[in-house]
Amino acid sequence: MKLWLKKIFVATVAVMTLGIYVPPLDLDTNAEVNHKEIESPKKQPDIAGAQLYDSPTFSDEEQATQLVVLDPKDILVNDAKERTLEKLGPRILTQVNQEVTEEIIPNLEYVMNTMIDCEDHNAAFTLSIIEHKTPGYGEKIFDLYDDEMDQIVAKFHVRREHRPQEGYWFNFHYHLAADNYEVHHPIGEVFWSKNTPPKWMS
Repeated sequence: MKLWLKKIFVATVAVMTLGIYVPPLDLDTNAEVNHKEIESPKKQPDIAGAQLYDSPTFSDEEQATQLVVLDPKDILVNDAKERTLEKLGPRILTQVNQEVTEEIIPNLEYVMNTMIDCEDHNAAFTLSIIEHKTPGYGEKIFDLYDDEMDQIVAKFHVRREHRPQEGYWFNFHYHLAADNYEVHHPIGEVFWSKNTPPKWMS
């Protein structure tokens, strides 16, 4: 279509639709007959019936108990739990959620707390989680990293095992830097089924 034909078409549609849509006009005015007062009358607040709010006062001890301090150790353990559940993904969790929350998560918490307790309590907290999102078939969930030593202290993995006559199992384990990450330290196992499980994080 030529350019001038497009312009004519747009102009025709604009002229034809002109005035078809008119937005509603809601004007709430209290205008008297002589049009002297156009604004609404101002309402005075009722002070006699009002109650003043007096903020409660707390002693220093009460204020200290009300402050919520997030412990870095708790944050680290919760982060580890989140990474583990995220690794499994919603398709796997729908089938094995109960087993994971009842068996694997408490064991993971115990292992993490044990590693945290091995830290020097007088020194600053230096452990952190390095996340490696590995969808597909990779084992890695996360690594526990010590900032002070500048090395990975532990590697947490989940492996899918196909056992003949039994089916598929998820084997949760971790490796330590102390043994050059060679030994599998078990956390727990969860049975999937005889069918092949979906990819991680799916």
